[in-house]
Amino acid sequence: MKYLFYAFLALLSMCNTPKSSENESAEPPLKEITPEKVVMPATTENELIVVLKNTDNINEVKELIRNSGLTWNNTPYNTEATTIGIIKVPDGKRDFWKNKLQESNEFRFIEKNTEEKLTDLISEEKNNLLRITKTPCFGDCPVYTVAIDKEGNVVYNGIQYVLVQGAQEFKLSKEQLQELNDKLLKKEFSSFKKVYDNPEVLDLGSTYIVYDGKQVTVRLWKDIPKELIDIHEYVDGILYDKKFFE
Repeated sequence: MKYLFYAFLALLSMCNTPKSSENESAEPPLKEITPEKVVMPATTENELIVVLKNTDNINEVKELIRNSGLTWNNTPYNTEATTIGIIKVPDGKRDFWKNKLQESNEFRFIEKNTEEKLTDLISEEKNNLLRITKTPCFGDCPVYTVAIDKEGNVVYNGIQYVLVQGAQEFKLSKEQLQELNDKLLKKEFSSFKKVYDNPEVLDLGSTYIVYDGKQVTVRLWKDIPKELIDIHEYVDGILYDKKFFE
């Protein structure tokens, strides 16, 4: 009986001892940390963005790129009138290849590739009203590009045998823009042939005229539709009045 009494006292003593709460005694659970996923931006350090002078030459240009040991990465914008491409070049050789590719005379624009520049170029193409590009001949033919957007903003770039070289910007008057649009609408541009040329005549430069998603190439100004001549001469006259060339 005395043993039962001692056991009862021991049990009573344990019940009166203060207990620590589970929150105080338990270790806080370890929070599982998942490493943050770092998304690296696509590098463009070794890339050039190019715009072809003549989109019909796309296959020849790609072959030129391959033969030069470069890579034609992709074609982010391509229409009947305009081809924009991305070219990958060796590390540290971007400026070298920019200058080298310009010598090929296949491109009307070459610059280091950035997302902003690509976006701007595509936007400009979509807003383009008319573009005329003149290439070299065997003599002293003016070499330049002029682009006019739908609001009448003009970007002229003089290259060779012109009085003003480099980029110049100005805006057509409302009357000039209206007259240009009237000339462009006088005849369906799609009705013009893609090329006016005589392969037997070798010492001529090319004139590329781009409107409404179509490019017309003129090398020989003979038997050309009057409406096409009027468009070319009207723009030529505006640049002549600006004294960009003689």
